[in-house]
Amino acid sequence: MGVQLGREMQTPRNVLLYGDLGMGKTILAKGIICGLGVKDPDDVVSPTFTLIQEYRVGERVIEHIDLYRVDRPADIEALGIEEMMNDGGMYVIVEWAEKLPDQNVPRSLSIHIEDLGDNQRALQVETS
Repeated sequence: MGVQLGREMQTPRNVLLYGDLGMGKTILAKGIICGLGVKDPDDVVSPTFTLIQEYRVGERVIEHIDLYRVDRPADIEALGIEEMMNDGGMYVIVEWAEKLPDQNVPRSLSIHIEDLGDNQRALQVETS
């Protein structure tokens, strides 16, 4: 699903991923990033410890952000995520988007992942 979603994005977008630990946010982000042009899935790594991982595919810039380890709004603001999301010239994928101080994000695709049990997930997708 993530690869197809990345391939079908027509304009730079912000992708906000919501869901509990272990719901598959990183796997979905990895698929989206590969759909946006990163050829080798092994090149896409989780930014859990680095917080931000940047990928470049030609002129395309993809910022993959993981806020799991960030708790204070001031620390999130210091990362410059708002500026990235307002840039309009890049793709920004945020895991743990519920931690963003401002949930009103332009050009965004919000994906909420819910556990249905038996290793199944439900996805609710909203655009703004």
